[in-house]
Amino acid sequence: MLIQMGRRRFLRRAAGLTALTSTVPGFLHKTGLAFAGAPGRDASPIPGLKDDRVLVVVQLAGGNDGLNTIVPHGDDLYAKARPKLGVDPKKVLKLDEHTGMHPELVELKGLLDDGQLAIVQNVGYPNPDRSHFRSSEVWETASPVDKAWTTGWVGRYFDNDCAGAESSVLGLQLGERPAQTFAGTSNRGVTISNPAILDWPARGPAAEAMRRINRVDPTAIDALDFVQRTASDTLRLSKTIGEAMGGAKSPGDYGPFELSQSLKLVAQMIAAEVPTRVFYVTLGGFDTHAAQANRHAALLQELSQALAAFHKDLKARGHLDRTLVMTFSEFGRRVAENKSAGTDHGTANVMFLMGGSTRPGLHGDRPDLAGLDESGDLAHKIDFRSVYAAVLGDWFGADARRVLDGRFDPYPILAASSRA
Repeated sequence: MLIQMGRRRFLRRAAGLTALTSTVPGFLHKTGLAFAGAPGRDASPIPGLKDDRVLVVVQLAGGNDGLNTIVPHGDDLYAKARPKLGVDPKKVLKLDEHTGMHPELVELKGLLDDGQLAIVQNVGYPNPDRSHFRSSEVWETASPVDKAWTTGWVGRYFDNDCAGAESSVLGLQLGERPAQTFAGTSNRGVTISNPAILDWPARGPAAEAMRRINRVDPTAIDALDFVQRTASDTLRLSKTIGEAMGGAKSPGDYGPFELSQSLKLVAQMIAAEVPTRVFYVTLGGFDTHAAQANRHAALLQELSQALAAFHKDLKARGHLDRTLVMTFSEFGRRVAENKSAGTDHGTANVMFLMGGSTRPGLHGDRPDLAGLDESGDLAHKIDFRSVYAAVLGDWFGADARRVLDGRFDPYPILAASSRA
């Protein structure tokens, strides 16, 4: 019974929780989301996970312009290819005589200077696809470009290395579009499209409605049972996070924008030690075909401020060392600017890694603008799956070769191996 709460309003909140499967009610019943921080439950480490370590994946959706993110300001070919769109060398946050960071990445530059950030250049994959859908699929599944895999790289990790976590939601995504990254046979990832569902009041009509739903016995009607389970799981998770935070102000100076608020919530869940081990958040808007300069600058500013606030927050709470942050984008942009003051779909890109045992600094050779491929795009030097192999093997202690279905040597981005 929903007392003093509109049915549509309740269902809108409940619909914010979706699973990466077509059988949502059965999925939630099978995994028992209520275990995630439920009082009185076993809080022992999850089998298959090394030292309660956490991975936070940040997707830069749309295809981030890597050349205007990590800028080859000392290369004359860069200025020639981008006479209007190129970042002014006088404003670049210089790393050396050839390379610098976009001027809006002030906070990330500070983290780099402090030895807290790693930048990997020229990341991509062979025979790149310039379709948003297909290239995102390749990154999310780690499949060869000529094969369509249905499971995600993290989903396979859950299947292969986390068999003992029968009652845990190991992957949690904040966003509208469920990422294929978590797809697997064990279905241990969920997507929350509306984080407001985690903020139910402790008192009042809404809280009483939730408690009454919790007391209703199963009805054998999937849709109704799903609503009841969603309400119960949401209330428990919200209560756990609230109790862990104790109403204290977050140590991170989070901005009002979506990415910052998403990472703030992730930090709360990490600090609350919920058994989720891979979080996934998205910053969209990087498909900059036209009028790119100001738009891209604003996105990079949002990314820089959000990651810096997240870093500060986790460090203050004592959870930075067990958290690894990794960004990715489905592709970079073309080297040459187009006639609309933008850039079209390209190939190789940059990745940021932060926290954990990350080796700080600039990794990989700078982009070779004199050695473009036949389409006039950058030729990648580092396969993104070698970065995944490092995350899987050196961070989680998993069998990366088994998960990635092939031999990808871990890129030396982590300071020490986590393998037993």
